[in-house]
Amino acid sequence: MAPSLPSFFFFLLLRTLTMAYAATSPDDIEALRSFVAAVEPASVPAGSCLSTWDLARDPCDSAFGPFFTCGLLCSDPSPAAPLRRVTAVALAGAAYSGDAARGASTLSDNRFSGPLPASPAALPPRLLRLSLSRNSLSGPIPSSLFPLSPPSPLRELYLDGNLLSGPIPGELSSLRALAHLDLRSNNLSGPIPDLGPVRGLLYLQASDNALSGPFPGPGRLPASLLAASLRGNRLGGALRGASLAALPALRVLDLAGNALEGGVPGAAFAHPALEQLNLASNRLGGRVEEPADGAWSTSRLVAVELGRNRIGGALPGFFGMMPRLAAVGLEGNRFVGVIPPQYALRVAGLGLGEWAPFARLMLAGNYLIGPIPSPMEGLKEGSAVVTLADNCLLRCPPQVYFFCQGLPQKPAATCRAFNPGQSSPHLS
Repeated sequence: MAPSLPSFFFFLLLRTLTMAYAATSPDDIEALRSFVAAVEPASVPAGSCLSTWDLARDPCDSAFGPFFTCGLLCSDPSPAAPLRRVTAVALAGAAYSGDAARGASTLSDNRFSGPLPASPAALPPRLLRLSLSRNSLSGPIPSSLFPLSPPSPLRELYLDGNLLSGPIPGELSSLRALAHLDLRSNNLSGPIPDLGPVRGLLYLQASDNALSGPFPGPGRLPASLLAASLRGNRLGGALRGASLAALPALRVLDLAGNALEGGVPGAAFAHPALEQLNLASNRLGGRVEEPADGAWSTSRLVAVELGRNRIGGALPGFFGMMPRLAAVGLEGNRFVGVIPPQYALRVAGLGLGEWAPFARLMLAGNYLIGPIPSPMEGLKEGSAVVTLADNCLLRCPPQVYFFCQGLPQKPAATCRAFNPGQSSPHLS
């Protein structure tokens, strides 16, 4: 017998309610269950987001209600994809603990320990952001986290502040949508892998590890890169101008505290986008190369840090004519000769036109000779950060000039060895 009209509408209503309840992809529900099972129940504070989660109910359908009060973000349904997908899980700051979290998004500042999972099975497949920052995760980064198929839409990966070791897996290049990669403050070692295929990568953070080998050559970092911070590693070899030229969008390059050798390439000062360059505390030598054809005149550099290396010769005069340069760190090198007049004018803020003044000029610990340039004699403490201590300068009394405070000027015999043929009262 055919169902009555009221019975038919009741059936439609029941079906509609059932579909509304089954809003979340079963794969994502299983991923959330895996994560919750890995968290120690005793570490879940009363009133925290996780304490409200009731996985007997549909997560996305219950989000921001009494059973999933917070900590969960889902995609919007569409006719083509009626099931909603988990795109972010934010549970930071509640001090949950347990095994390495198996596939949620933001799990920073907790007490997770142990290895990362060797399989992506528990990661929601539509995850856009994965953050396990500042935990105690150890062991290698499993290459299986980065499957070639199906391609992952992951855009942000944060594993910083853990105890991860071993190499950065080359399979990471399969994350073609990745824009932010943060691996700093771990124990990672080995060379930087080929990240050229990650064509949308904008920010690379891998400072304070034990990475070795050269700075990646042309094509091994994507041209899209805006910032590369690799300070505090063991990178060696020379920094090639071709490597910089292959990164036309690069604005920040921080390679301080490595073991780079060779000279400072002129390409760094002719780069079309570079704003901050930090090569301090390496083993750089030779002289600072001046870019050809006055290309420094269009430089966008605001800060250059080359301190604590082995760079010699005269101070690079063209620094005084780079229009946006405001911070210059050249301390602890082997520079000789006099302080260029343009340096003195820039730090004193005189005759600049459209040029930025030098707010920071660090020249201590070199072998500079001659008198204090007259534009600097009237500098007041607080007007700029300037250091000229531990040089070979004539009359640099610390009680008169704040920028002479610190170590005294070097002995005359030491100064003669680094300034042969130079005549200066301090060297006589």
